[in-house]
Amino acid sequence: MGFTAMLLSENAYGRAKRQRFLEAVIGDSKPRTVLDFGCGTGTQLTWPLAEAFPQISFLGVDSDRATIDWARHQPVPSNLVYAVQDDAPDERFDLIIASEVLEHVEAPDDLLRHFRDQLGEGGRLVVTIPNGFGPFEMMSLTEHLLTLSGVLSVLRRVKHLILGKPRIDSSEALTLAISPHVNFFSRSVMLGLLRDAGFEVVRFQPRTVFCGFIIDWLVRGPLIEWNARLADRLPAWCASDWMFECAKASAAPVARRAYRRTPWGRFRRYLCERRWSGVSMPYH
Repeated sequence: MGFTAMLLSENAYGRAKRQRFLEAVIGDSKPRTVLDFGCGTGTQLTWPLAEAFPQISFLGVDSDRATIDWARHQPVPSNLVYAVQDDAPDERFDLIIASEVLEHVEAPDDLLRHFRDQLGEGGRLVVTIPNGFGPFEMMSLTEHLLTLSGVLSVLRRVKHLILGKPRIDSSEALTLAISPHVNFFSRSVMLGLLRDAGFEVVRFQPRTVFCGFIIDWLVRGPLIEWNARLADRLPAWCASDWMFECAKASAAPVARRAYRRTPWGRFRRYLCERRWSGVSMPYH
């Protein structure tokens, strides 16, 4: 199965909506160089964007070497290059994309400040993150509790007996690495992090309302597009994921203040890391 459709089909997570958001940012800001930080396999964003904008130079960077090795062996467009994070060139970019990244890193405040240093004059940063208290993360929390209690394994065995084991499609792989969520942001916390790092939000859009554990089985067919449109009509806190386009603020970043997780956030991190401990990806 090829990955080279210019616009990916929509799903419960709003991947086509995310691509349209990025295409609008690129169309308005007209960057010459784009860094997709934490690109994974590139199939869900970097690759389609590089195809849509052949005149722009794209660099996809990820910390997982196996994921980058896999991406490099695909027939990618000539304007797209992949690199392991430790080997990435130290240069400035007109646009930096950090899509579904900040929820995985130990110090998101430091990473945002690093992005500001990497942006050229007039550059843009696009951040997409899960709503830490939205439907997706709440269903993920439910899945973690059911998994750790052993209930989910029993339910899955029953399902496999009835429906058979599902086929794994590698074209849907986002990464070959396991990377649990360690941060769960509210919108106000995310806006504060961006502000403290020296950014101002110039465009904002939620992605979808319903996605995640169990919900993916329900949101299908015409409900997929409805789910994406619904997110634009409801208050932002109802959405499962948010998208921010940011520019450098005129004021410098505030004095260094370390990002601190709440006790509830630390407990959710503990559950998430326990749930994924010892798990390997099925694509290896």
